[in-house]
Amino acid sequence: MSKLKERIRYLYDGYVIHGSFDFVFLCCVLLLFTIGIIMMFSAGYVYAEYNKGNATVFFTSQLQKAVLGFIVMIIISKIDYRIFNSPVTLLVNAVAVALLFYALIANWGSGDQDTSRWVTILGFQFQPSEIAKFAVILLMAYLMCIFQKQLRTPAGRKTVLTYEKDRLTRVEKVLFKHVRGQKAACFVIAVCVGFYCLLVLLEKHYSAAILIMLMGISILWLSGTRGRYFAIVLGIIGLAVTVVLLKPDILSGFGFAESRIMSFLDKDNPDYIDARRQTVNGLYAIGSGGLFGVGLGNSKQKQLYIAEPHNDFIFPVVVEELGFLGAAFILCLFAYMIYRGYKIAIRCKDYFGSLVVMGIMIQIALQVIINLAVVTDIIPNTGMALPFFSYGGTAIIVLLAEMGVVLSVSRNSSLEKE
Repeated sequence: MSKLKERIRYLYDGYVIHGSFDFVFLCCVLLLFTIGIIMMFSAGYVYAEYNKGNATVFFTSQLQKAVLGFIVMIIISKIDYRIFNSPVTLLVNAVAVALLFYALIANWGSGDQDTSRWVTILGFQFQPSEIAKFAVILLMAYLMCIFQKQLRTPAGRKTVLTYEKDRLTRVEKVLFKHVRGQKAACFVIAVCVGFYCLLVLLEKHYSAAILIMLMGISILWLSGTRGRYFAIVLGIIGLAVTVVLLKPDILSGFGFAESRIMSFLDKDNPDYIDARRQTVNGLYAIGSGGLFGVGLGNSKQKQLYIAEPHNDFIFPVVVEELGFLGAAFILCLFAYMIYRGYKIAIRCKDYFGSLVVMGIMIQIALQVIINLAVVTDIIPNTGMALPFFSYGGTAIIVLLAEMGVVLSVSRNSSLEKE
């Protein structure tokens, strides 16, 4: 019994962190979540009453998932994040890939755009692609740490991030002993990110694939990778976009995504009226908000004009009800939270922790930017959710878990100050 107590004490001392977390960052998270769930209820109660017969069905479901997410966030914030700077991250990614394969096999042949990305295990339904986003951030940070340890010096341009010259574990030596040099490291990371994108694309979750690709490029840049490798990657992406713009017929066969892109490229074509209805109604909502909005709960476009207004197109309802000032406050809150995350990453003396926090902040920033670009008709409709606001149980749990990792890194930074 005494040995068991000693073992538990050893694990507790080794993996539980006791420093104070960044309270301002936590306040930003709580404030965004509070505003988000209120607006989610306001945007979706008409749709819920009409389609589900219960106006609070989405609100109660989201609140239940959020409670679980906050518990996960608190637990993770107390665990030393450096536990993931080990083969544990490989295990996390193995689970994420297995779930993606399971979703692909379980829904193979399904013509439904929405159900092809969901799986049900032990009565719980969730989207593996949401877990994959977090897994990719951990994997990239972990691999960059390994490659930096092998190089023994920061590669490429100067970066604000620091790193530690730790020794590789036995598992890491076996798996990565032949991967040396920045070119080989970039190739391995590109293959891993591309593999995730391919699996998510096969599940018809195009927005998640775009997000994972952009996250991969951004994290590589922040890690100090040489610019010429990005010139090649960005050149390939630019070429693909140019081909689509000049010859949009190449999109034939992509189903729902094809109609969204074609309707964006040819906005005046009457054949795409149905495909553009969601975007047009969203613009009506934004234009109706004015400076102060029509008041909480008084949106007109959520009255079954905007399809599923509690999901990806929740921001137009926010602008319509809260006005320009309310929407500007929310965007400023997002910006400040991302800034605080950036400061946490800068203060962290551990290369892995810095990259993980940067990756999480990049994910949130990209989701906000892409969502706003979609609802304002700057880019085609991608189905990108707005963090803390859009309905989604898996998304809110994973997002709060990521916030727990950021808080864990901030705890470590506060200990280093002491």
